[in-house]
Amino acid sequence: MITVSSLQIEQWIGAFFWPFVRILAFLSTAPVFSATQIPIQVRVGLAVVISVALAPALPVMPPVDFLSGGGLLLLLEQILIGTALGFAVTLIFSAVQFAGSVISLQMGLGFSTFFDPLTGVQVPTLANFLNLIVLLLFLSLNGQLLTLAVLDRSFTILPVSSQLVLHGAAWQSLANAGGMIFALGLAIAAPVLGALLLINVSLAVLSKLAPQLNLFVIGFPLLIAVGFVALALVMPAMELLVQHLLQLSLRLSNTLLLQAARG
Repeated sequence: MITVSSLQIEQWIGAFFWPFVRILAFLSTAPVFSATQIPIQVRVGLAVVISVALAPALPVMPPVDFLSGGGLLLLLEQILIGTALGFAVTLIFSAVQFAGSVISLQMGLGFSTFFDPLTGVQVPTLANFLNLIVLLLFLSLNGQLLTLAVLDRSFTILPVSSQLVLHGAAWQSLANAGGMIFALGLAIAAPVLGALLLINVSLAVLSKLAPQLNLFVIGFPLLIAVGFVALALVMPAMELLVQHLLQLSLRLSNTLLLQAARG
């Protein structure tokens, strides 16, 4: 007679459940997969498929009772790891969206907002336009496959363990990456902002030379026209920019995993 203990059942379920939690947390925060247009059922189904595909190649899961304190801590750990990896990849789109917001403000288009399908919030129209371009370039560079490869590697560097591996150095790196969003966003917007600055200086000089001119009528369309021309000149470099941001985000993900593993 074949007998199956409750511990064996927990081990069989845990072999798929613990990877599923980390993968689902990653898909809920990573770009493309976390888009509001993707139904939750599709996201959960994709997490199930990926976890079933990865489970046979993963290390043995720890025998932890799901309803115990250790099981709850392990569940929280997997959610935090997956969420941190997803936010590290989101760095690409956050920097570009910030750059688009700054450019829109300087061009006088800050009042024009549009619903962003990636973040689910209202953002300036120009920022949404740049986000869609970056999304297409991200997919053309197989960014979604590279991010899934990082997720797969996370189970080797940070295997599911009953001992918590959440260390301060990894979270400090993630916090520093949040500050990088502003630096990268300003660097992306710098060429367009430089052109707009020259126009503003020219309009200031013109206002002194000819005070009778209505600078609002002249300056508003001029700033918009120069801004779009500068953006058109910057567009050929967008592919190289997305490649650099993708490499930066993947490097950040690997840094988070290594620092968390070292402690």
